[in-house]
Amino acid sequence: MTRKKKAIALAIAIAVGFGLAMLAMSVAIYFGYTDAYASGTDSLNVSMFGLDIYTITKSGEQYNGASIGQNMGIICAGFTAVAVAIEQTLIRAIHRNKA
Repeated sequence: MTRKKKAIALAIAIAVGFGLAMLAMSVAIYFGYTDAYASGTDSLNVSMFGLDIYTITKSGEQYNGASIGQNMGIICAGFTAVAVAIEQTLIRAIHRNKA
């Protein structure tokens, strides 16, 4: 595999990991808002893997949210690391089978 192909495969793995992290956090935040409106609570923390990623607070009849950027970054880094590890494992397995 050429350097260019390796770089492209790595970039794709990073993008996929980041995209999956964004999707997972979006779904978690959606369900956080759903839970907040259903329960009528004054505040709610949305967590993933034990880290609070979003805080939802009631303001009148509406809920407002604020992200916890550092923890969201940690989640994104974790998803990206797993995606890159899977990509590297698959690349090595494919090359091993060709030889």
